[in-house]
Amino acid sequence: MNKSQKHGIMVNRFSFENMLSFKEPQAFSLKASAKKERLFDDSQNYVENAKDVKTLTSAVLYGANASGKSNLIKAFLHFRNFIITGNQNLDSLEFAVPNFQLDAEKAKMPAQFEIDCFWKGKNYRYGFSVVNTGVEEEWLYVKEKRESEVFYRKKQAFTIPAKHKILHELTSKKMVHSKAFLVTIGAQFNDAACAGFLEWVHHFNIISGIEDRSYKAYTVKRMKESSAFSEKVVELIKFADFGIEDISVNSFQGQNIKLTVGDSSSVELEPSTVDDLMSKRFVMNSKGIPELKEFHFGLFESEGTQKFAHIAGPILDVLENGSVLVIDELDTKLHPELTERLVLLFHNKEMNPNHAQLIFTSHNTNLLDAKIFRRDQIFFVEKDAFGASNLYSLADFKKDGKSTRNDENIEQNYLKGKYGALPFLGDFDNRLNR
Repeated sequence: MNKSQKHGIMVNRFSFENMLSFKEPQAFSLKASAKKERLFDDSQNYVENAKDVKTLTSAVLYGANASGKSNLIKAFLHFRNFIITGNQNLDSLEFAVPNFQLDAEKAKMPAQFEIDCFWKGKNYRYGFSVVNTGVEEEWLYVKEKRESEVFYRKKQAFTIPAKHKILHELTSKKMVHSKAFLVTIGAQFNDAACAGFLEWVHHFNIISGIEDRSYKAYTVKRMKESSAFSEKVVELIKFADFGIEDISVNSFQGQNIKLTVGDSSSVELEPSTVDDLMSKRFVMNSKGIPELKEFHFGLFESEGTQKFAHIAGPILDVLENGSVLVIDELDTKLHPELTERLVLLFHNKEMNPNHAQLIFTSHNTNLLDAKIFRRDQIFFVEKDAFGASNLYSLADFKKDGKSTRNDENIEQNYLKGKYGALPFLGDFDNRLNR
């Protein structure tokens, strides 16, 4: 195992402002607090990435429907997409910046992002602010023993230390468009700091827990490419105890398709090959003897079993590579125990030797009572009376000036509304009783 694998690509902190339903500055910190847990051994829940820096291996986000949970995931996605695609069609398009729209003045102001992350023994701190016409500010700092500036940008004015000669040349020759990100261009021209951070960005994975069929193809592809990966998928399915003995990929011939061109002539397309999953289970034959029988996965297995198999590819990939996986609605279609088992994969140093990280939203309150999470791994989102979302962690939450105790019944207290972030159903009940 090389050094880059040992420490993964973990997120330490993500902050943002004026984005979707979030009006004010928000901070999503995955740096472990000094608080101790008494009810379970939490040493599997964090990694010591550097001196005095412990990074959490997972985090879960709760909140009512339309409170802003998914908007946190979208903030991650917008941050990533700005960097990766922000240098395309520069002269013809404006940035699509989804600012907070319920305040006319705020809607005119920049959206701002900053991430603090760990990659190959270095801490990167990168951020930017944007409006629809271009980049307002951009900055990058790198820390090994101490933090040093790579560049700071105010619109088209750049401050760059002398040692970053490539960045000096790019900016002096005016090769950085007002709607382009210097970090992306710097990486393309092999500036080491920019390239290191962009490498991190490309290992930062964001998927939907609802649209699981969208990444089924990835799981199938990896299973076809590697028998070892296929065995790991089967092992994971058995770990979930579905009664499935084996899973394989079968290729099916598609149908011939004829297209009519003009009034009379037609073109016949070659039938395509379709790859799909098959499962094997023990069934009783006519003599009462169990034997393995093959079933078409999509027809005979439950929606929950299918989702678990589909998500196995991305899960195993990040565990293998020590990457970050962000999932909106992880628990959709899954039994609470299955969601718990997926989370525990990230809390197991044998299953997660490369320190992969899982961030997800959930409505599954069973996770709050299973002694799975530290208090600083549990986050809530709640909207105020003006429609603005606010993000806070259980570790920072205070009620009547008192912090959350480490022996509280967190699930029960959450459902009672102690921590907020619950739907208000009073008016709904009154309407039903009319």
